[in-house]
Amino acid sequence: MNLKVENNKSIGVIIAAAGSSARMDEYSGISKQFIEVNEKPLLSYSLEKILMIKSVNQIVIVSNDPGKTLDLINHSYLPPDIKISVVIGGKLRQDSVYNGFCKINKSTDLVLIHDVARPLVNINDIEKCIEVASRTGSGVLAIPVVDTLKKAKYDNDELIIKETINREGLFAVQTPQIFSYSLLEKAYKIYRNSPTSELVSNSFTDEAGMVELLTGRVNLVLGSRTNIKITFPEDLLLAESVLKNEVNISNRKLKSRC
Repeated sequence: MNLKVENNKSIGVIIAAAGSSARMDEYSGISKQFIEVNEKPLLSYSLEKILMIKSVNQIVIVSNDPGKTLDLINHSYLPPDIKISVVIGGKLRQDSVYNGFCKINKSTDLVLIHDVARPLVNINDIEKCIEVASRTGSGVLAIPVVDTLKKAKYDNDELIIKETINREGLFAVQTPQIFSYSLLEKAYKIYRNSPTSELVSNSFTDEAGMVELLTGRVNLVLGSRTNIKITFPEDLLLAESVLKNEVNISNRKLKSRC
C-alpha cells in the first residue's frame, strides 16, 4: 500500500507485544505477537499499519521473546530511515510500556502506544488520533459502551447482580493511545519515582489512566468497533471475518474502476 499518513510531528511508536495469551486455550503460553490470523502473525499487522504513518521515525517493540521478534522483523520490509529496536517486557503491561518508553528518543514529539493484540486498527482512526494529540497533547481511541453493565458478586458460588451501572458517558478504551513525549515523561517521573510508585503503577491498566491522574484531562477519539482486542480464541474467527470482508470490499472497488 502506498498510503502515508502526513503529519509534521515526529512520532515514536511503542508496540506492546509481551502478552502470553493466557486466555487463548490451545495458544496459551505462546506470545500473542506470533499467533497468526490468515497465516500472518499479529505483529506483522501492527507493523504494516504503523509503517503507513510518514512521521514515524522510531519503533520500539516490547517482547517476551526478543530473539524470535527480531527474526520476524528481519523478514519484514522496513524502510531504512526508521529505527527499530526490541526490548524485554516487564512484569505487568505498564512496566513493559515503560521499558519501551525508555528507548524512545527524547527529541520525539509524540509517543504512540499500540497493543499487538489489536491487528485490525483502522489507519484513518490512527490519523484522527495523531491529529488530536498534535493539538492537545493526548489522543486515545475509544468507543461508546452499548451493552447493559452489571456489577456482580458471588454468593455461595452463585453469581448475583449487585447493581446496574449507568452506561451513559461510558467508553471502552482501545489503542493506539498517543501522548506528547513531555507529558508522558512527566507522568512517569511522578508515578514511577514516588514512595508509593509500585502501588500507584499497579492501579493503572493503561497510560491514559496515568496521564488522567496527572492532568485531569485526556482527549478521547471515536474509534471503530472492528478494532477488537484478540483475547479469546473466538476473537481470531472475528478477525478473520473482518479481514475477509475488507478484501472483498477492496476487490469490488477495484472492479468498479475497471
